[in-house]
Amino acid sequence: MQTKTTDQLGAAEKCRAVLAVWTERKQASNLCRELGVSASLFSQWQDRALSGMLDALEPRGTREATEGPALPTQIRRLLDRKVRAMDLQSVGRTVLSRRPERSKPLPPEPVPATGR
Repeated sequence: MQTKTTDQLGAAEKCRAVLAVWTERKQASNLCRELGVSASLFSQWQDRALSGMLDALEPRGTREATEGPALPTQIRRLLDRKVRAMDLQSVGRTVLSRRPERSKPLPPEPVPATGR
C-alpha cells in the first residue's frame, strides 16, 4: 500500500478522519485504506488530537477530574492513556507501556477446616 505523507492531507481532513472514527461512523482500518495512510500514522493523528484537546481545555490551575459526557470506549481509553502519559511526564517519568495495567486477581479465600 502506498502511504501519503502528512503534508498531503490538511488539518481539516485529518480532523474529519479522526472524528469519523471517534463518532463510530467509520472503522479506522477502512478509513486508512481510503486515505492511503498507515494505521500508525492515523494513530499519531488521534494522539495529537487528544493532546490538543487536553491542552486547549486544561483549566488555568490544576486539572480537576470531573465526570464528563459519555464517550465511546475506544475514545475513553485513548483519553485515559493520554492523561496518564501527561501525568507521568509532569513528574519526569517516561511511559514504558501503552497498555493499561491490569489488576491482579484476588487470592482464593481459605477453606475453613471442619472439626470432627
